[in-house]
Amino acid sequence: MSRPETNPTDRLQAYRAAVKNAIPETIEKPYFQQNYNEVVELLQHKLLNFIRLNPRLRENIGNKRRFLENTPQAIVINLIEFSEAYRQRFITDDFEGYCQKFTVLLKPVLLDFINEVHFGGYAFRCRFHFQGKIFENTVTVLAAQE
Repeated sequence: MSRPETNPTDRLQAYRAAVKNAIPETIEKPYFQQNYNEVVELLQHKLLNFIRLNPRLRENIGNKRRFLENTPQAIVINLIEFSEAYRQRFITDDFEGYCQKFTVLLKPVLLDFINEVHFGGYAFRCRFHFQGKIFENTVTVLAAQE
């Protein structure tokens, strides 16, 4: 049994009719009233884009998704994903200092995220993992007053 012959314009008209008659999904709350658990994926996307656009990070991180994992509880950063040369140069000697500098580097991205989702502010917990050591840092970001 073969597929019935249909004209592409007939299929297009059928698609348009289906879209026209479709009932839109109801939204419980406006976008700006979401809580943090509902917008975690947006922050993950923004942080990964920041890494992709930063040439020093992009060239020295093997797997970007394993490097940075964003959960509702914390932003987890696995420093072992950096190249061996980068780790020896920047991280091994001053692990905690590097972690604090990295959170300062992320602060503009977090501020942009806060402004985009219309939060007044948020305290982000950053958890860094490196060779069995864990460093936790809380970054408080307040929305820019216009």
